[in-house]
Amino acid sequence: MIQHLTCPKLLLIMLLMLPSFCFAQAVYEGQVLNKNTELAIPNVNVILLKQKKSTQTNTQGYFRLITETPLPDDTLVFSSVGYQTYRLPVSAYQKQIFILLEPVNNQLTEVNINASKLKNLTIDKFSYSDIKDLRTEEKPIYSTYAFFTFGSYAKLFEAPANNVLLTKVELGRRDFDIPNKLTDYPRTTSNKFARFLVHVMTIDTITGKPNKKIFTKEITLTDNALKVTIDLKSDKITIPTTKFFIVIEWLKITINEVITLNSVEKVEKVRKNGSQLLQDESRYLIRYQPCIVGFPGNKPTIGWITLDNINWEPQTLYNSLALSATITY
Repeated sequence: MIQHLTCPKLLLIMLLMLPSFCFAQAVYEGQVLNKNTELAIPNVNVILLKQKKSTQTNTQGYFRLITETPLPDDTLVFSSVGYQTYRLPVSAYQKQIFILLEPVNNQLTEVNINASKLKNLTIDKFSYSDIKDLRTEEKPIYSTYAFFTFGSYAKLFEAPANNVLLTKVELGRRDFDIPNKLTDYPRTTSNKFARFLVHVMTIDTITGKPNKKIFTKEITLTDNALKVTIDLKSDKITIPTTKFFIVIEWLKITINEVITLNSVEKVEKVRKNGSQLLQDESRYLIRYQPCIVGFPGNKPTIGWITLDNINWEPQTLYNSLALSATITY
């Protein structure tokens, strides 16, 4: 005799057949930086001690380690030649954590004789603490905000001399939405893949607007590193004047899409007495990566926005934008 299963019973059996890791999986990810310089450290060994699972950081110092059976008393160990080993109990792990490794005392300092007279300067430098969301259970308040446009944003920089060499651009990245409470699920999930354009533009001395492009490079991100370093040394970009723009151009392509689900109230019915019967309606919003960090700063960020790469409009942000430029002169 064949017994037919009801829907609830069938659902229960299907759930019981699912692998246990669907309910217990843990993901540990973050970025490892030099404590003194705040530069990313590649090839750091990251080990989940008791489970003997390991990985290494990539060129951005980013790591991601997944375990199907997390142990609450396990420890993450970070080790690299020339740095003190750092141990982090998984109970102290926070999403997208920064790990700061301290160089050992006997680490040799590399000296470049030919470049000894050159100066390196990072304009509008930001630190990991600026872009890290510092909320706690006691103070669930955003310490950063999300910034993006549907076109291009140009940030103004000023160098101490003409004809400086642009060697590096750094930006701080974050998720579009962070839960109001640390225990809530986010309304969106981060997408590690992102493509965008970086331009270097001169300034129109009359209007103050971005003028001519002197360099363009397409950037492809493949991880969720919060501090992104774009190395431009090999591109040999010379800035002819003291004032120049770094431009981030957002690309409206599928890989960059982040969809946020939300709900809004709509009028379902108007009663005879004039009162309204409201009903929730699902809506979604499409935004495009990268999502750049804005954070409280000492001075506003001066910039321009364009939606068509032709007409520029002034845009002053009354907070700092995590976008820096490093020059050599």
